[in-house]
Amino acid sequence: MYLRSRPASRVADSLLRVALACLLLVALLGLLLRAAPFLPALPFSYHNLLHAHSHFAFGGWVHPVLLALLLRAFPELRTRIRTGHWIALAVLLPVSALGMLLTFPVQGYGPASIAFSTLSLLAGFYEAALVFRALKGLPATPARRFFRAAMGWMILSAIGPFATGPITASGGLGSPLYYNAIYGYLHFQYNGCFSLLVLALWYRSLEKEGRGASLRAFRFFHWAVLPTYALSLLWNSPPLLVHAIGGGGALLQAAGFICLLRDSRGVRRLSPLLVLSAVAMGGKLLLQLLSALPAVALLAAAQRPFVIAYLHLVLLGFITLFVFAQLPASRLRNLGTGLFLASFVSTELLLVGQGLGWMMPHPPVWLLACSVPFPLGVLLLLLGQIRAGKRKSPVRILVTVNSRRETARLL
Repeated sequence: MYLRSRPASRVADSLLRVALACLLLVALLGLLLRAAPFLPALPFSYHNLLHAHSHFAFGGWVHPVLLALLLRAFPELRTRIRTGHWIALAVLLPVSALGMLLTFPVQGYGPASIAFSTLSLLAGFYEAALVFRALKGLPATPARRFFRAAMGWMILSAIGPFATGPITASGGLGSPLYYNAIYGYLHFQYNGCFSLLVLALWYRSLEKEGRGASLRAFRFFHWAVLPTYALSLLWNSPPLLVHAIGGGGALLQAAGFICLLRDSRGVRRLSPLLVLSAVAMGGKLLLQLLSALPAVALLAAAQRPFVIAYLHLVLLGFITLFVFAQLPASRLRNLGTGLFLASFVSTELLLVGQGLGWMMPHPPVWLLACSVPFPLGVLLLLLGQIRAGKRKSPVRILVTVNSRRETARLL
């Protein structure tokens, strides 16, 4: 059993470094998009580059890095599934993501980019099948329930991309139905799959500390995923019933967050990055609750900076900071994280200020300047992880439980 487990751990380490390299490319592409107003011409369409940026962020960074952490946190994945399956998945995910990065700028939604997008979806199905097999017959702890549910929402999210083909063929390209299908994919990915995977990792850490946790948080968060999809439909001024459904889902999420805080009460000292990740999560849930109000929904739909700020709050604030907390502490990690945080906070404030109509001179200049530390910080984090790999440093989170300081191995 140990011989089968050890190579899978190395797969996780390699996948983590590959994912950080992909995040560096995501940051560089984001910097190019911010520099677009000052360039005489872009080699590709701005909107095509934007599609490449978003697809590569999901497929090249978030999905692979969470899989790497899950392989470390859940030993049943390593002991009950042959390592060859994880090697295949660790190849499929980055290859499909790189394919999207290279093809979307050239052709937008064309045959090649759609093929790589489909490959990414199929890799997700493959991962879900492996996870369901690995967890089959094991006690349904909160962490495993979050894990299983996340895989289910990932499978459901594929309906969106698969539906766009028939919608386009029937002349619905650019219609509300077309955009609702795309928004459905995004919602079930980051509000369903990715968010629940982060919670699975957190509850796994609580279980390793011997702390009991109820299923209330899981039930609230899981039940909230479907109704909160209604919040993604508010851009088209639907009936008030849709607002009410979305608001009900947001209230379920708020209840889940309260249960999450209660389950975590005994952890008296946390990594500051975990605290910031939790703050970002709380901000995400609050914004979703407010967006159920018709006036707020109209304001958010009319101001693109609000949408970008919200997506970055979820993907960079909540999820990415949680991931960074798992990396071994070092000077490179601390410096890289500091640069990343400075860029994240400053650009979020600028985007919110733009949306609120604050008077500021040359907003694009400030956004570009504040975005420069993003790739620099990620580069330092990548170098730190490569150096830690040479020392074979485990990934840890420093916590204090029940007034006793200790290092809790999460992975």
